[in-house]
Amino acid sequence: MKYLSIITSIALVSQFVLAQEGSTAHVSTTAGPATYSCDPNTCKIENNCRCASMDPPGGLSPADIPQFVTVTYDDSIQSNLMKTALSMVDVTNPNGCPGHGTWFVSMEYTDFSLVQQWYAAGNEVADHTFSHVGSPSAVEISSAREMLNAYGGIPVSKIQGFRAPFLNYTKETLGHVGEQQFVYDSSASADTADIYWPYTLDNGMANDCWTGICDPGQVKIPGLWEIPMYSVHNNANVPQLMDVYLAGTAEETTQWSKAEFDKHYNGKRQPFGIYVHPTQLTLTDETKVKLEALLKFIKEISTKPNVWFVTNQQLLQWVKNPVKASELGAQDYMQCKQPVIAKEICNGLDDDHNGVVDDGLVNSCNFGTTSMKTCFNCPATAPQLSTPVPASAVQSGAPNYRFPLGDGCDTTWWDPVGNTCLCTTSDCQVKSMAVPKSNSSDVTVAGGSTSKDNNKDSNANGVSSSHTTSILSTAFVAALLAGLNQLL
Repeated sequence: MKYLSIITSIALVSQFVLAQEGSTAHVSTTAGPATYSCDPNTCKIENNCRCASMDPPGGLSPADIPQFVTVTYDDSIQSNLMKTALSMVDVTNPNGCPGHGTWFVSMEYTDFSLVQQWYAAGNEVADHTFSHVGSPSAVEISSAREMLNAYGGIPVSKIQGFRAPFLNYTKETLGHVGEQQFVYDSSASADTADIYWPYTLDNGMANDCWTGICDPGQVKIPGLWEIPMYSVHNNANVPQLMDVYLAGTAEETTQWSKAEFDKHYNGKRQPFGIYVHPTQLTLTDETKVKLEALLKFIKEISTKPNVWFVTNQQLLQWVKNPVKASELGAQDYMQCKQPVIAKEICNGLDDDHNGVVDDGLVNSCNFGTTSMKTCFNCPATAPQLSTPVPASAVQSGAPNYRFPLGDGCDTTWWDPVGNTCLCTTSDCQVKSMAVPKSNSSDVTVAGGSTSKDNNKDSNANGVSSSHTTSILSTAFVAALLAGLNQLL
């Protein structure tokens, strides 16, 4: 699908947060898939094929299934942005495990030691291209994946998802994603008429059909999943997508979000999404109220029965093998276990429990105008699109050499200094991170007061921008495109 970027925000630069791309006005309609066709008798889940459908997978009743909430983040991972992101999944799922989110990571300004920490905490790391360009090339996509593996320590097999910058995807973009064997894309928008559960592109795209992406001969990529991004409607019934909290006052956006969540929860329980650029919520006085309202909303819906905050990977695990909500907590992919390791090994965890993650082990790489941090070797030169993983600045055999992630080893078990995978069997010592679930807590925003609303959370200081993402009507889009064509 091709989008037109109407407005691009430029985040303010401060000593705490480096500038990142903000949200972009999103062009779509509420029209359904006039040209999409899929036969569920031949497209079966046992063949990794699923037709677009509003009905829950597996023929289950909506009353029996979980209500999934997917919180996703776009762009670079930085210290203060990470604090904001973590506060948004600081909830407890019904099985006592913490909520988790998915971060679509672009490379510029990213701290790769934090990428590793995000993953080690049970969250998902996904691909958002190397340099954050619209209609990205195959190299833009593959280079980001290489860096996330080499410097973030994320196993390639665990980097399964992709989102196009500015949500500006095309037939060619999806082709690159399929060719590189990603499991899913999550760039398409879903409105009232097409709020489908995740589906595969064996029979084409069923969302954003106004662009022609659903037409015959456009996109058919067997086995590639599409996880639609579900919109929220404002008081004028105009759908909002990314950074909904910027589209109105805190009271208004909370009202819209609650109404949309209730439609999902009391309907066919399609996933409910919260899609943010963390830099927009990393606090200034201007956005403090908006963030506090969003955290309260998140806490409120987390207390409802059968609500689960999950990664996109966890969501797809369930869609492929759906079980009742009463059985979800026992599924292996919903467990929350961490390795028990006697010493600190630079794996994104506080192994020795001294309160500092990877204490004294993270490498700082300075390239003059840019820098980055990693548990692995610093490159001799700054990564570029054509050479995302340059030669190491440290020669193999040197005392301070770090070994790349070993084949078949997860980063939480990999010691890059000792070149050792500390878990090679199925009975490695782990500890459960599950805790009893509480439905009552406070909400505290850094620099502000504590308020009672059956919620609790905290945040960091930072920078925000103020504009919104809207899904516009077909008539307006047509007129806008016609006008812009005169200028291009």
